[in-house]
Amino acid sequence: MDITNSTNILDSKDQVLKLENLPFETSLELEKATHEIYVPNFSKNEKNEGKTEIHLFLNYLAILWPKSINDNSAVNENLNNADDPTNWSSKKKLLILSIVTICGISTPIAGTIHFPALVVIQKDFNVSVLVIDAFGSVFTFFLGAGPIVWAACSDELATRKKVYVASLLVYVAASVVCALATNIWLLIAMRAIQSCGNSSILPLSAGVISDIYGPLERGRAFGIFYFVFWIGPFLATILGGFIAQYLGWRCIFLDNPNLRFNPIAPLKLFKYPNITLIITYICISTLLIHIQNISIPINFSARYNFTTSEIGIYFIAPSFGYMFGSLFGGKYSDFLSKKAILISGGDYCPEVRIKSAWFNSLLIPITCFIYGWLLDINFNIYVLGSFGMLGAFNTLSTYLVDACPGRGASVMALVSLIRFGVPGVLTIFETSIEESLGVRWMFTLISIICFLSISLLIIVYINGKKWRSKFVVTT
Repeated sequence: MDITNSTNILDSKDQVLKLENLPFETSLELEKATHEIYVPNFSKNEKNEGKTEIHLFLNYLAILWPKSINDNSAVNENLNNADDPTNWSSKKKLLILSIVTICGISTPIAGTIHFPALVVIQKDFNVSVLVIDAFGSVFTFFLGAGPIVWAACSDELATRKKVYVASLLVYVAASVVCALATNIWLLIAMRAIQSCGNSSILPLSAGVISDIYGPLERGRAFGIFYFVFWIGPFLATILGGFIAQYLGWRCIFLDNPNLRFNPIAPLKLFKYPNITLIITYICISTLLIHIQNISIPINFSARYNFTTSEIGIYFIAPSFGYMFGSLFGGKYSDFLSKKAILISGGDYCPEVRIKSAWFNSLLIPITCFIYGWLLDINFNIYVLGSFGMLGAFNTLSTYLVDACPGRGASVMALVSLIRFGVPGVLTIFETSIEESLGVRWMFTLISIICFLSISLLIIVYINGKKWRSKFVVTT
């Protein structure tokens, strides 16, 4: 096999294996080599015999024991390289995954710790509901807008570590100013800058995971990452509620030159229909969950007289849903991928991951529809649509990374741009929409839209392979 091109893969010293213009199939063949599995060949006649199920069972067990890299003689010369992150030991990969996961938890903490304090901040600054909604949404909006530049720096300039450090410095500096802000407009402005600094975490983490894990391991790796990631809201809303109530809301904020650089390079990925449609679905489902989260402090303080600390505790329910939905979604998508490879005789098709999102994609609109109707009659319950949200999100995120070899950070930056940017704008008007339609019909409307958007996943499942064949990595 003559491999003259490859994707950008970083080692721990920000070195890069720099080759260009790689077709998807070639990249996947190279990337899969370290994860080759033993799949015995048997004829069509053998498949029709009564022992087929036993054969399939034994073959499936073989997935648990990958072949050695030395057995891949056809590509061994290209892959026998200690600098290739996919050849690193499991312990080293786990260490790196642990580091990016710990960094990643700062995003949901920063994004949700203020939820229980929204009413208190409104009273402190004596501002309207619209202004406080803008404060609550500005972090979400810039969490979507910021990653485009950070991801472009990471993928185009071939560095992860330097971008991590630079963005975290911006985040810390803005957080200090937020704690000292004397008026709402300064607070909103610094909150936007804080979000821009923190916005690098998700796409960079996705880029690192795609660098060191092959296609058949990524679902599990993303599952672990998002499981820990969604511990953040669990901790943040509880701590935010108690901190705001007993210490004051301000305390929650103390928490290569020769290369050509194009800061908007990730936007080029929108030309691929499978990428655009999947991101659109993620945006719609995320919007529903964001509106639900915004409605909790407003409705529960008014309907049930919840204090800020009680509202913080109430967010435990969706936090557990996020955590276990992510873990389940990742493991189940890996299971289906390995099973599909076994049946097909070794061919890997990323679209198989979409199959594992069907149940969760239905769970999201159904549970939010129920939530809206129960809340309208003052029935105090939180239905766990968050489990479905992260079960689907983790699966579809892994698909996007698999579909864009060498552009993991860039494609996840686009996800963040749309997933946070659009809801960040629309949730400003959540209170106005709820007052016009009522909580029951507001959630009915967005649940129907979310349900209809499942058709986007079906379209990609059918046509994704054809669209992926046109994908080429360019710099």
